[in-house]
Amino acid sequence: MRIKHKTLAWLAILSSVVFLQTSACTAVVPAKALSIGKVAPEIEAEDIDGVKFKLSDYRGKVVVLDFWGDWWPPCRAMYPHERSLVKRLEGQPFALLGINSDRDREALKKVMKKQGITWRSFWNGGSTGGPISSAWNVRSWPTIYVLDHKGVIRYKNVRGERMDEAVDKLLAEMKKGK
Repeated sequence: MRIKHKTLAWLAILSSVVFLQTSACTAVVPAKALSIGKVAPEIEAEDIDGVKFKLSDYRGKVVVLDFWGDWWPPCRAMYPHERSLVKRLEGQPFALLGINSDRDREALKKVMKKQGITWRSFWNGGSTGGPISSAWNVRSWPTIYVLDHKGVIRYKNVRGERMDEAVDKLLAEMKKGK
């Protein structure tokens, strides 16, 4: 009798764990899918102005995907470099896209104007635990992905000069027809 109860108890516990793991992970992109060499998972969400768009809208361009928040000094420290990168690559098949985690969308619009942030950002629901960062399993800010023109993740967490080198290399590959 005791064995039956213990067995049933363990089965109940195991089925609960399996249920929790499955239900918690349904919206989360598996880490393997975010590896270098994999096509980046789709993001479809509103931008800061409330207009829906998709990551796949930028296929055919090299994309720097930046999970950022004005609330965090290391993200703010990247503004000058990102502005110069966008300016340097104006007119080329390149896009810098943000995924922003600030709480107040209206306040953020003012910051973006003041800081000269002209690139588009997805709205992450006003939280670091928002739908996009949760789905992409982002746990630190800033987190950077560099995608080639086919939407394939080619670099992760490159900043400054290394980001420039990565983008330039991918643009050169694109021009060669790779």
